[in-house]
Amino acid sequence: MVVVDMAAVEFPASRQRWAFEDLLELPESDWRFEIVDGGLHMTPPPSLYHDGIWLRLRDLIRDAVPAAYVVHGPTAIDLDPSYLIPDLTVLRRDTVRRGRNLIRPSEALLVVEVVSPGSKSADRILKPATYAAAGIPHFWRAEFQPELSLTAYALPDGARTYTEVGTWTAGQTAPIRAPFEVDIEIAELAPDR
Repeated sequence: MVVVDMAAVEFPASRQRWAFEDLLELPESDWRFEIVDGGLHMTPPPSLYHDGIWLRLRDLIRDAVPAAYVVHGPTAIDLDPSYLIPDLTVLRRDTVRRGRNLIRPSEALLVVEVVSPGSKSADRILKPATYAAAGIPHFWRAEFQPELSLTAYALPDGARTYTEVGTWTAGQTAPIRAPFEVDIEIAELAPDR
């Protein structure tokens, strides 16, 4: 059993609906806070293994994106009344400006989530549905339980749900051709390889 010292995080006494500004007022914490439909959503900090996959994906994506784009993460996306923070976001380079903490869905080309035990439902169901409804063209999901895998999704023109492009596991190479070209050897994503 994990005991969390919530005394280190003070929450407002009463909140009808959380807004992005409320997140900015929370003190630093290892926990990840997002807003889902106006309510505060809290998940445990990611594991070292999660972060190792995240870092490897960031490097591979950064080397493959066109010059007009940049890889950031975690970056908050304005999906009012939700404010979600994907592990990685590929966004237009011109959106990165001093003092800016929030991007619009139209500025994101790709969002990536690495699934952790504490974020399974959000990363597999809630977040892709929300990202697709907001019109973000591409979504990738990396998982490491029960095995290492990468699944890529694309949003067909006029659609509100993603279509799976492919799923690849260790021993396979993901030949991604959109929204940019990159070949990802899935076994190479493992931090303990």
